[in-house]
Amino acid sequence: MSREDFSYSEESLEKNLDVFISYRRSNGSQLASLLKVHLELRDYTVFLDVVGLEAGKFDNNLLQSIRSSKNFILVCTAGAMDRCEGDIDQKDWIHKEIACALNSQCNIIPVFDNFVMPESEKLPETMRPITSYNGVRWIHDYQEACIDKIDRFIRGEVSGGPMMDRFLASSITGSQSSYGRQNTYQRTISQDSNANSTRSDDTFTNGPKEQ
Repeated sequence: MSREDFSYSEESLEKNLDVFISYRRSNGSQLASLLKVHLELRDYTVFLDVVGLEAGKFDNNLLQSIRSSKNFILVCTAGAMDRCEGDIDQKDWIHKEIACALNSQCNIIPVFDNFVMPESEKLPETMRPITSYNGVRWIHDYQEACIDKIDRFIRGEVSGGPMMDRFLASSITGSQSSYGRQNTYQRTISQDSNANSTRSDDTFTNGPKEQ
């Protein structure tokens, strides 16, 4: 199967994974790994490609894992979607993963960390709906509250999908941050993640536009 092929058996695969985490490796690996730890502590089965794939089987296994997942968490760090702009041929893996998740009817949950969402018209039609999705603003000093919000999305207690709520960390007392503004979460590139990941490039980072 080629990396561009998203056409087969989206509906035939059993959704036996709780969560697939998509991220831009250049600056999203640390947050992605942190989310994985938090969610596994809550007994969710989580797929993160750093530990989930064998070399040489990247294309098929990665897309099949997305199709097999009930929830697709998109780690949106700074500039995560820059490479997606104008990527009509789906050469960027963030684009591929988002398109696959949309086609597979996953429950998509963006997690925004210092992210500015591109204008929808700059993105390919295959991923354009993501620009209007509801999501969770990540604030490092309030990790548990952020994870609680993600948990509520997973359990269906908070409505996700295409209806962007500009700030969904309302349960976090005292936070007045807006999208696109720098927060307290300082990202560093995970050397272990870079060494072990089978991704052919970075995978995902971005955020809603400043108001």
